[in-house]
Amino acid sequence: MAEWALERLYHTVVNCRDLDESVAFYRLLGFEVLNDRRDVTWPAFVAGIFGVSKANGRGVLMVLPTDRDGPMIDLIEWLEPEADFPDPARRREMVPRIIAFRTRGVHAAQRALEAAGVVFTQPTYTPTESLGIVGTACCYDPNGNIVEMIELEPGVRHSRANEALGDQGAGKGA
Repeated sequence: MAEWALERLYHTVVNCRDLDESVAFYRLLGFEVLNDRRDVTWPAFVAGIFGVSKANGRGVLMVLPTDRDGPMIDLIEWLEPEADFPDPARRREMVPRIIAFRTRGVHAAQRALEAAGVVFTQPTYTPTESLGIVGTACCYDPNGNIVEMIELEPGVRHSRANEALGDQGAGKGA
């Protein structure tokens, strides 16, 4: 047995242009604030941990109430160094940054979020192949990240892209 092993995803950092706007967006998705650090001055050791010469920012740690022990989203508006963000006018020409969530009711989610003004990449995709996917919908968060909501058939852990697509899907899949 190895001396160490990764146990589970703990959190992911989402760099934010505007922290308050991002908190509002992720609340729309159902996240709740777990720890609000908007007014905390970061200690000097944080820069070393992140591998930068100086580090300071405003942050809010959020969690899904349905998955309190699951991974968290750490929204950070970097004050130093400043983060770069994609130009919204060019986002279809850039490699996307994607955060994916297992979702219940993906079609209803897209309808509700569009009604709230959230921009989606396209209508909910419902594959005709037997991929084990009920549907998938991708929208943009305020920072240019794509948030993918995917609903899988009951009992399915991940899509069956390899089986359904044969050789053309080998090594690929959601």
